[in-house]
Amino acid sequence: PVTMELREDQMRGVMALVAVLDRSGSMSIEAGPGRTKMDLANMGVAEAIKLLAPTDQVSVIAVDSAPHTIVPLSQAEDTQKLVKAVLRIQSMGGGIFVRTALDAAAKQARESELPTRQILLFSDAADSEEQKDSVAFARKLVQEGINVSVVGLGTPADMDARFLQDLARA
Repeated sequence: PVTMELREDQMRGVMALVAVLDRSGSMSIEAGPGRTKMDLANMGVAEAIKLLAPTDQVSVIAVDSAPHTIVPLSQAEDTQKLVKAVLRIQSMGGGIFVRTALDAAAKQARESELPTRQILLFSDAADSEEQKDSVAFARKLVQEGINVSVVGLGTPADMDARFLQDLARA
């Protein structure tokens, strides 16, 4: 078998993306003409996956009151297949348990040895549960070298918008 070693300057651009999508019942709420919050989250993750190189890694987790691994951490070689899997995620029941989501994402991110590890969390700004310790845990992840980004679906006036903003700042 042929092995290819990447130079250090090439490795800097290699990343592991762990996308976490809220699939709680509230994600079925309309967020524009003919689109739900779930549609928007799915499309956002699909677009992020399309930007990945085959040398990158990706994991996709859908979360309500428990994490559901849609794509375990793997090489981003067949992005079309990955995008199809993401676009099939549907809003189910329960609220998103944010700490549970971060724990599941951290487990996937820690499996990667790539230089850049990124958690991308999509959560409903009107229904983000299990907030206790989530901000502190996000800070801990950043100290470990795992970046955490948050996309809040809703408006700044939504009940959990401030929490998601605090989480993003962490």
